[in-house]
Amino acid sequence: MSDLECLERILAEPLAYLHPQRLVVPTGFEGDEARDLLNRIVLEGLALQGPWPSLPLTGVVMQWVRHWRQLPYIASLMGACRLRAELACGAALLGLPGSVRRFASFNLEARERLAIECPPVSLEQVQAAGLNALWGWHGYIPSPLLERLDLQFCEAVVHLHRQWPVTKPDPTLFFLAVQHARLHPNPE
Repeated sequence: MSDLECLERILAEPLAYLHPQRLVVPTGFEGDEARDLLNRIVLEGLALQGPWPSLPLTGVVMQWVRHWRQLPYIASLMGACRLRAELACGAALLGLPGSVRRFASFNLEARERLAIECPPVSLEQVQAAGLNALWGWHGYIPSPLLERLDLQFCEAVVHLHRQWPVTKPDPTLFFLAVQHARLHPNPE
């Protein structure tokens, strides 16, 4: 499937990536017609229905499109790196999946950190820190994609992310997290 076809599916089919806590699909809605109807209902309910403007497929946008379903995992990797010092307190790092711990242990120099007021750090805070880092790309990622990014996370993670100021994009951290996710897929 081409990048353009993947982008079209992302825009038109939110059920394919919607976080499971956001919507439970009722039994009997497994068919293609039912899924199309549910996708339209979700898009209309969130005021995200088309037509969508032509979106530029820059290098960063193509990375997002190609790894769309892995962006929550990539966010966990980025968040663990950003909260590395906080995760060390109380051994919270040990509560993270092995591949995320491994990524957080890499010495990637100082990254922009977030102030966490209530250690120990939870997985939701790690995901929120990573989501916040992904939103740092808001000047480079078209708004229809950013609007749908939050749908891949539970509402608690989105709420936490919105409490922090959006950071500047960190290309090194993003591309290393994408590479790590490709080499060490999310075990879940």
